[in-house]
Amino acid sequence: MKPKTSVHVKPKKVRHKKTVVKKKTTPLPKISPAPPVGAVGVQVALKTKSGGSIGLASLLVVLGLSFAIACFAVAAVPATYVKWRPAAIFVSERHVDLTLVGVALLVGAAFTFLLAKGL
Repeated sequence: MKPKTSVHVKPKKVRHKKTVVKKKTTPLPKISPAPPVGAVGVQVALKTKSGGSIGLASLLVVLGLSFAIACFAVAAVPATYVKWRPAAIFVSERHVDLTLVGVALLVGAAFTFLLAKGL
């Protein structure tokens, strides 16, 4: 006579879909902004002219300041932290040069600002 063999089958886990909770949207109240009140004699920064374009002087000031910041940032990095060897050599040899270029760009941006806007 053969012994009875019983096979125990594990029941499969039932996976239910997650229900999506819809957020209720409430209408936002409409707010009308008050016109800005400026101090007497103060100009708005980068104020556009009636044509809607920014002047060449403002563009030169912004570009001069951005390149000066970039020169100072490269000059501030120690050469030991630069992983690419040719770039590390460039930074180590030109710390003073990059700093002087940054100072020259700052002076040029200030001079352009004074010529364009005045004090």
